[in-house]
Amino acid sequence: MSLQGNISKEFMEMKLMIVKLKSSIFISAVALGMLGVSCVSVQPAHASSTGTIVSNRKLTGNPSNRSVTFTGSSALYSKPQISKGARIIATKAALTDLAASKSSSDNFAAYRQATTKKGSTYYKVTSLDGKYRGWIYGGKKAGQFNGGLEQFTTFDESSVPSSLSNYTFKIAAPGFQNDGKTVTYKDPLNTVYESGKQIGDSVRYADTTFKIDGFGTRTREGDTWVHISAINSADSAANGWILYKGLRQAESPIPNNALRIDLVDSKGNLIRYINYTDANAKYNQPLGVPYGTSWTLGNDDQANIQVAVRQALQGTGYALDTLSGNQAGFLAQAKFGHKASLTVKAADPIPGNTVRINIVNDENAVVDTVDYTNQSAQVGQTLGSVSSGTASLSAADQKAIQSDISTALNKSGYKLDDLSAEQLADLAKTKFGGSVYLKADNATTTIADNAVRINFTDPATGKIIKSIDYVNTDADDPAKKGTTLGTQKSGKWTMDDNDVVEIDALAASSLSGTGYILNNEHLSDDQETTLAQTKFGSSVSINVGKPANSSNFALYAASSASNSANAQELVPTSLPYVDNSWEFPDVGGGNTPTYSKLSAADIAGLSATNLANFKQALGKYSSDALSKINNDFKSAAEMQYVDSGQTDALKSADLNSVKSGLQNAGWATLQSPKYPVFTKDGNGSVSINWQTISYHAKSANQDSNDGSINVYYTFDAQ
Repeated sequence: MSLQGNISKEFMEMKLMIVKLKSSIFISAVALGMLGVSCVSVQPAHASSTGTIVSNRKLTGNPSNRSVTFTGSSALYSKPQISKGARIIATKAALTDLAASKSSSDNFAAYRQATTKKGSTYYKVTSLDGKYRGWIYGGKKAGQFNGGLEQFTTFDESSVPSSLSNYTFKIAAPGFQNDGKTVTYKDPLNTVYESGKQIGDSVRYADTTFKIDGFGTRTREGDTWVHISAINSADSAANGWILYKGLRQAESPIPNNALRIDLVDSKGNLIRYINYTDANAKYNQPLGVPYGTSWTLGNDDQANIQVAVRQALQGTGYALDTLSGNQAGFLAQAKFGHKASLTVKAADPIPGNTVRINIVNDENAVVDTVDYTNQSAQVGQTLGSVSSGTASLSAADQKAIQSDISTALNKSGYKLDDLSAEQLADLAKTKFGGSVYLKADNATTTIADNAVRINFTDPATGKIIKSIDYVNTDADDPAKKGTTLGTQKSGKWTMDDNDVVEIDALAASSLSGTGYILNNEHLSDDQETTLAQTKFGSSVSINVGKPANSSNFALYAASSASNSANAQELVPTSLPYVDNSWEFPDVGGGNTPTYSKLSAADIAGLSATNLANFKQALGKYSSDALSKINNDFKSAAEMQYVDSGQTDALKSADLNSVKSGLQNAGWATLQSPKYPVFTKDGNGSVSINWQTISYHAKSANQDSNDGSINVYYTFDAQ
């Protein structure tokens, strides 16, 4: 073979080796990439392409600031679009659909950023359910989301409404389901990248009481989430976010001046409850007033209860926008210091591109509803704009909404022709997928020909407290304008008994909650005479006054370490043991009796054998758990005293005799009903001691308005 032939052969072999070496390097790089090994890109010295990736780094910082959605201008690729072999994972149209999704599982987060030599950026993103993962063009400025994606707010947090912050709650259905309402989360489910459960099983927290200290809505679903914190710091591991509908209210003692209204579903399950209070109410006093054989609820009470119910049900998926006549009558008979219940129904869903406008009357009952829709709106987006804290509504929206409301209220007896500045601001701040309540006026202020307008006035100031229109509804013989309400016989004006009874009831209803009543809650003879002469189609004024206290005395108590301004009214009871029960899980077992819900009286009545088994089973409880039980029984006993007739002397006593008996009278020291105290020693043995709270009379005064005697007691906090 010639020398030239040998050189050519050696050259070819060297070329083949170079090709094999390049191939080996390429295969190794691919293998490393498939294993997830992070490599720094090294570019060849002669590279000149402006599309070359020069940086590929992991994004750091607050994950909530890296939540993104899609603009629809770019598709999602398996690698930066400029890279060789990049393939489409999701098209522009698919990403547009994901951007409009109503599910937070379709939220996306960016977690890597690649930059080209010329400065273009690409972001690697993932859906929070892990279904999608890939690269998308992000604009020409590193650190900003532009191009095919933009920053997205997955959760809108706001201040906690007072209707929630004033109460305590428990997890309604403890378990381990990942459904948003069973366990707690570090952040609302599927709103923050790499944020998961706070606890994976809530069974051990079934009896834990929580307060709500965070509140907001997920942008896509529009559902309400709350952050809960355990009252007992020992349970703080469960503190986290949960769907509001996953909670139930924790029971607490009912104040003497409160009516507890349980809001239950059609199966009787408790959804929420409210304590409707009246500062002037007494224990066992009915909320409403009797009217013939039925009861009537005051207009103000009905309006306030309607609002309280609406606020309590917010975010639960239930609603009660209008109290029926039967429900109002039922509440009217309920007594302060006790319970009543109202059945609520599943709320009608609101489309994500719709604002529901509820028109309410003076009783805050919904009289009509307008659904205002914007096809291009997204759930969570406000109807108007908010700038520097001021909300405003566009002229086009104002005109369209005003027209829709006028159409809805046509022939309804109500009108809302001119939306006030406050109502326009409320509308502007309302989010699509949510609702707003606007109050309408009566359609007319003129007096009907067959009606007498009765103005109830304060005689000292002449101020009109309330007005009612008393209408003759007799279809066969309607009253004519100018005719009198009553009749004159032998020079005396009188009214029909049915008219008197009905006006008495209407007066009680309209004046309820104002602090005024008719004298002795009935029309006087002079007032009947005045009304009898009043003509249909005109008005008349009737004086009303302040009610007298129906009790001769009242007892109040406060902790000796507390300010007397915090005193609460003492309630008499005939029971020797506190009327309270506790669920005792895991008590008993094997061949021994199993105890569940036991009252104080049940525990006191246990046989010697059952009591021994009971105390043995309680040995499994921690000292903290027993302390919680003790506090519950003691709290139920507070502000109660066993009444054995020792306070009867106060019914006819004057202030001087009361003051002289503060130290030695039969009522000078009162005792609460007995309550159990469970104590665990170092050996794990549990003992039960029965205790009472002693109330010691310290002072007395007399109410200048009604002459009633108030006696104030103190007790030692334990």
